[in-house]
Amino acid sequence: MAQAYAQSGTVRIEVRTNVNKFTCSCDEESFVCKEFDANQKVLKLPVASFSCPKRMIEKDLVELFEAEKYPYISIEILDYKEYHGSISAEIKITIKKLSKVYELQLGETYDSEGFYITGSQLLDLTDYHIEPPVKALGLVKVKPVVAIEFRIPEEFVTTRK
Repeated sequence: MAQAYAQSGTVRIEVRTNVNKFTCSCDEESFVCKEFDANQKVLKLPVASFSCPKRMIEKDLVELFEAEKYPYISIEILDYKEYHGSISAEIKITIKKLSKVYELQLGETYDSEGFYITGSQLLDLTDYHIEPPVKALGLVKVKPVVAIEFRIPEEFVTTRK
């Protein structure tokens, strides 16, 4: 099993509450990419490496995802297809040892460092047995659906050169 670190990628989680919204991100220095073979690739994101707008939110995120027991969120590319200029993928997201498979449309972007695959997916925390927290004596309630957005190097997703 080969292991490599992704170049210049970012994964963001956007969380909404009844009061506001915030985004936590995990950048390339934290990614661990495990390539099992040419068709199966897993991106492991250390929950403790997500940076949030405030330190207290980072602490809450680590607690919410039970990072001590389940230190990673995994994104696995199960299938990747290009058809008439559009890209779709079947991905498996694993949080707290619970996995759910999603079919999503992907985009491509380019900058001076190379080509990137972009995508986003809404996740219902309750699908992963995560109860959305309530803070400030019930005044702030986290909504159960969060958005995960990623920008990862193309070579991590595809086998083409």
